[in-house]
Amino acid sequence: MPPEPKAAQVRLDRVTSSHCRVVLDNPPLNLMGPEFVLTIREIVTELENDDQVKVVVFESAVDGFFLNHSDFLVDFEELTSIPQGPTGLEAWPDVLVRLTRAPFVSIALIRGRATGNGSELALACDMSFASREHALLSQWEVGVGMVAGGGPMARLPRVMGRSRALEVLLSSDDIRGADAERLGYVNRALPDDELDEFVDALVTRIASFDTWAIANTKRLVNEAGLPPDVEIRAGWDACMASVRRPATQARISALLEQGFQKPGDVEDRLGFHLGQLSLEAER
Repeated sequence: MPPEPKAAQVRLDRVTSSHCRVVLDNPPLNLMGPEFVLTIREIVTELENDDQVKVVVFESAVDGFFLNHSDFLVDFEELTSIPQGPTGLEAWPDVLVRLTRAPFVSIALIRGRATGNGSELALACDMSFASREHALLSQWEVGVGMVAGGGPMARLPRVMGRSRALEVLLSSDDIRGADAERLGYVNRALPDDELDEFVDALVTRIASFDTWAIANTKRLVNEAGLPPDVEIRAGWDACMASVRRPATQARISALLEQGFQKPGDVEDRLGFHLGQLSLEAER
């Protein structure tokens, strides 16, 4: 018998003609690799070309993880060899920039860990709503000697101010839903049993409004508040250089030996283990 087709790591669910859901589904940890990037790029292209879509919600089917960091066990060249997108940026930042500029409204519904790429996706969305009990957001990269590649250095200061952005980026620590709301990292952190109902009601409300008014309001807000592509490109270039540093490779290897990229305590409490890693490196 022929092998069963491999399940897609990202899928597009059309709830109505104006409301779609993008489901992130790469168990057990929702890591981001080349296949994920290629699939989500195809989905964003499909949504861009559908003039009936007004609201898109990004959510996870993997318990405990919205979207996690990159997969460091795949061939790095598979990611870097993906052709640039229509913006002229590399594949992952291209997806994020196109999502932010798209005429439809994008909403991140965050349960579980949104680390690295997950944080970058949430920041690229127009709005984000988090579970007060179960959301964890972080930009973890500095903790292993990296620079983030999906634009958080350009986006975070614009949404929370310079000092708070530096707190998020340089601490590399996990930020729970309530603190993420306080910092301006997310729009709101809601009790978990109220999160779906709140987002569904907001989606229904926005989807009932006029397409032209939605798209042009978003366009004008973008003109006032978005970082230029040159800032996004600079972050990506710094990220690619940082990944190859021997110090970075040594820290990632040390994390892998402790259980990084496997279900368990290192992934569940990544911020804590990054701090421990730094303490051990100083001894």
